[in-house]
Amino acid sequence: MKPRNSPFYHLPARLQRYLRSRLTSPRQQRREQWLDELAAATPDDDELITREREAERRARILEEIRARTQPSARVLPLWPGLRVAAVLLPLLVAAAVLWPRLQTPQPLHYATGVGEHREVVLPDSSHVWLRPRSELTCAATFGKVRAVQLRGEAFFEVTKDPKHPFVVHTGKVAVRVLGTSFLVKAYAALPTTTVLVRTGRVQVAQQQRILGVLRPHDQLLYNTITQQLAITQNEYSDLLPTSRLLTFEQASLPEILLLLENTYPIHFELGRDAPTVALTGSLDPSLSADQLTDVLNALLQRHHLHITKRTATTYQIH
Repeated sequence: MKPRNSPFYHLPARLQRYLRSRLTSPRQQRREQWLDELAAATPDDDELITREREAERRARILEEIRARTQPSARVLPLWPGLRVAAVLLPLLVAAAVLWPRLQTPQPLHYATGVGEHREVVLPDSSHVWLRPRSELTCAATFGKVRAVQLRGEAFFEVTKDPKHPFVVHTGKVAVRVLGTSFLVKAYAALPTTTVLVRTGRVQVAQQQRILGVLRPHDQLLYNTITQQLAITQNEYSDLLPTSRLLTFEQASLPEILLLLENTYPIHFELGRDAPTVALTGSLDPSLSADQLTDVLNALLQRHHLHITKRTATTYQIH
């Protein structure tokens, strides 16, 4: 095979053999050089498209194919979307959980500690004076019935509204009024619930049983253990609602001791065999705990009881 740089490479084979047989002299060599230049200037059609041009043509064809087959819409990378989803998903879950709570107003809750008194204004503008160690709960917005739950002791001054009764639930009794002022005492540690009316009329019921309809100065005592019921007159009702005197009328010893424990950070130890007593009196909370126990000792002497101080905060009755 002849090399590609031969001056006769591009000429037909028969012409190449003839020229080589005729060209031997210098003149013939010049003619051979002329023929080589002519052949270089006029290549065959098979050599018009070189390998580089063929590669360029293929590249142009592929580029046109890609341009016509690729979608025109912009394709976003997946990873940024996953990061956004990772942030939004917990927020959506939290919103789904909290949305019902945000839609429903949370109940109102009020409480007092030892020796603490607190005045509360309810959604219907009624006023409540919470006594020490007491709790009151009600809806943020009242419905047809203005219902509240009480644990402890409170004095109520209810805004009059005949179309929307006001009911105090204690867990033992229900006190129903329209517009009046009254006191309810219902501590969990005491078996007896007390309702004392200052103005207006009050109905007291235990489930479906009406215990009584009270008028000013009426006091109802209901023992949920013995089912005993008593309605008496109470002379201390005029001192309500803001008086802080520790008043009691025909009160049992556990009730009086609880009254003192609610007022002072002290504790009384009372034996199970202690006699049943019913005391009436009034104690000034401005006195110290020791001074109050001295007054109480004087009241207990006729019942053969005595109070002894054991520690700084503990007293024993024997």
